[in-house]
Amino acid sequence: MERPAATEYRALRDTIASRGSLRPVLALVGVGLWAVILTAVLVWIPYPVAAVIPLLVLVATFEVIRPLHFGAERIGRYLQVFYEEDGLPERPLSNTPSWERVAMRWSAVPGAGGHPLFVPVFFLATLANTLPVLLAQPTATPIEMTALGVPHAAFMIWLLHADRAMRAQRAAELEQFRALWLGERGRQ
Repeated sequence: MERPAATEYRALRDTIASRGSLRPVLALVGVGLWAVILTAVLVWIPYPVAAVIPLLVLVATFEVIRPLHFGAERIGRYLQVFYEEDGLPERPLSNTPSWERVAMRWSAVPGAGGHPLFVPVFFLATLANTLPVLLAQPTATPIEMTALGVPHAAFMIWLLHADRAMRAQRAAELEQFRALWLGERGRQ
């Protein structure tokens, strides 16, 4: 049994809304938990290797947020192509929803809003997470310093990679969904 188009559209818009609302809550909870664990590590665990514990909290928090954003964007492009594209005779502009189409045309205001993946927050938290390593520097060996610097640097590189992928996602997936839509029309 197929769902009516209006029902599918509403369900997918609700999914986007719930994912959009959940991301900042998860970021706040994750960074708060990270801060508590980092403080505990600084107070109670004198070994530099303990810096990995709060770093894992940062990585896990980011990896929970990232797919929520990417999935919401993908759903948005699906809605845009399959429900909102203008210029199609069977979907006149006045009869279709327009949120995704309008959102794609909106020009960003510099400095307004936040980063959808909270990359600057995670980047700064990762830098702050090196405190246990830096404070233990007189007792930490160069091997320990390097071994603990690698996961921190790797996560920062991953943050930059995810940011770049996020910036390219809309255009790439819009074209993929358009090709899918044209392919489906060709089979009909």
